[in-house]
Amino acid sequence: MEKNNKRTLILSVITCLLPIVLGIALYNRLPDQMPIHFTINDVPDNYAPKNFALFGIPVIMAVIQAICIISTTKVNQLQNNEKPKIVKIIEWFIPIVTVLVYIIMIEVPLGSDVYVGKSVCLILGILFSVIGNYMPKMNYETGKKIFHPIPKTEKSFRRMSRMMGYGFIGVGIALLIAIIWV
Repeated sequence: MEKNNKRTLILSVITCLLPIVLGIALYNRLPDQMPIHFTINDVPDNYAPKNFALFGIPVIMAVIQAICIISTTKVNQLQNNEKPKIVKIIEWFIPIVTVLVYIIMIEVPLGSDVYVGKSVCLILGILFSVIGNYMPKMNYETGKKIFHPIPKTEKSFRRMSRMMGYGFIGVGIALLIAIIWV
């Protein structure tokens, strides 16, 4: 693994684990059962023991992040060790979502008025819009290796990546609009 990938791996895993500091600071103020899943009406419908919610979830997310970074090393090296922008964005998705969801998970039992549905729609809407923006800009050679055996020609790849980009942006905008109704 190259030096840049190691740095991204270390920084992103630390980012996934960073919320544990907040959990330790607020440990005594939190209930023994923490909400980890919510209905569409922002009502908790699944709980986990406090220790698992505060420490286990960030560790699991850090492990998932490490697996993702290590497994995408091949993709990162397809363009002469230069990562496509879309890969750089996706590498930081798990750490950012981990931090945001962890904060929501802690704020709800502390009595804050957190709109879980709106927060999730906002996070995903922005993510889908950003990824959709970069999809059509992907290099054909990189795309050919990532999406093998599709596409067979550069023209079909361009059309596919453009359509996927429009689809992602459409879903992103729909999620952002959904914030009004959620």
